[in-house]
Amino acid sequence: MKSCQTKFAAGLIAAWTMLSPSCSAQEAALPGREVAPGVREIGRIAHPRITESSGVVASRQFPGILWTHTDGGGPKKQALFAMTRDGASAGEFFVSSVVITDWEDIAVDDQKHLFIGDIGNNDAKRSELLVHQIDEPNPKANTGVIHPTRSWRLRFPGAPFDCESLFIWQGHGYVVSKVFKDSRAQIFRFPLADASAPVVLELVATTKIESPVTGADISPDGRLLGLVTKSGAFVYRIDGNVSRVIKGKPFVAKFRHEHIEGCTFVPEGLLATAESREIFLFTDPAFRGK
Repeated sequence: MKSCQTKFAAGLIAAWTMLSPSCSAQEAALPGREVAPGVREIGRIAHPRITESSGVVASRQFPGILWTHTDGGGPKKQALFAMTRDGASAGEFFVSSVVITDWEDIAVDDQKHLFIGDIGNNDAKRSELLVHQIDEPNPKANTGVIHPTRSWRLRFPGAPFDCESLFIWQGHGYVVSKVFKDSRAQIFRFPLADASAPVVLELVATTKIESPVTGADISPDGRLLGLVTKSGAFVYRIDGNVSRVIKGKPFVAKFRHEHIEGCTFVPEGLLATAESREIFLFTDPAFRGK
């Protein structure tokens, strides 16, 4: 009897081994190379004019396309770049009709719009921030000129703060304060209704994050909110309610990198770009909602 039981158990183990891929097989199926636990470098930004990728967002109508831009402002930095996930160039479009002071992030909605976050505020010298809406161009056009269709002037509810993160959800735009000296990052919102006058940002939530937040994105279904910082990536399960970050405990993927600036959700996890050209992927199941 013991011999039969042993053979039966061995058979089950063999069958499970054949049906379930090993950890090494699963690891091999992921792109790039592991640079930290749960973090892989999957590409490098190729375009020579993207000197400091400050924001990134995945297109929702052109599969495999990412949109990014260079940090800062001025005529030479008002370009929107399309690229693939490994960093290969896929198009370049000049943003006309507005002057961008400090382009820090880019966001997307479900109506084929992109949003330019002219929200950088080094040394808190700006009294207003700007967000511009544009129609997402077709990267197959390769090049062209694009114009904002709507704009919002944003004012602070209190003392001005620096800001590098923008995301869009259900009729509102959201920005996240970039904190220093152990202050906690705060999330503010503004309505996407037409507005001829400046709009005052509304505080939605104060997080427990004390590392400078440099990028943010919400998953297309609104379940997850991802934030990248100098010390790693955070993901909150919010189920469509951004204020849930107040009580929610985030999953944290520790990864110290001084130049990570933007992030966006892709099916494999949370993708992030760095001003030093690397493209990273945070692969823990928490970043896929599992």
